[in-house]
Amino acid sequence: MEEIAPVKIGPKGIAFLLIVGLGAWWIPGTGHWLIGQPKKAAIIFLSILSAFTLGIWLGSIAVIDAGTPWYWAQMLNSPLVAYFAHLSSSLNLESYGKPREIGEIYTAIAGMLNLLCVVNAVYLAHNLNIKKAD
Repeated sequence: MEEIAPVKIGPKGIAFLLIVGLGAWWIPGTGHWLIGQPKKAAIIFLSILSAFTLGIWLGSIAVIDAGTPWYWAQMLNSPLVAYFAHLSSSLNLESYGKPREIGEIYTAIAGMLNLLCVVNAVYLAHNLNIKKAD
């Protein structure tokens, strides 16, 4: 059985992977845009933004509450969610019942979908680095 040699990535490659990963987290779809897939980037951006916005619309901005476990899934959308949580708590906004629950679910699912897209963008960027190294 033949062994596969590990692929070494230089410092430039790791920096590129970090830029792609952080960019994809800050603005959904940016990672795919950076690796040259603008159509996929637009689909990701619109899909995640639509789900997140729908969750905010259904339950108000009060669904983003740093005191709930849903907050960590919501934070996967973007670091801007921390600002929304601050805004929500400083204005003493509250939301109750089913609309809040549905809004939390939509915003959290949007965050988890963004995490999948971040991982996919970094993986595709890594594959581009491997192809360039060959």
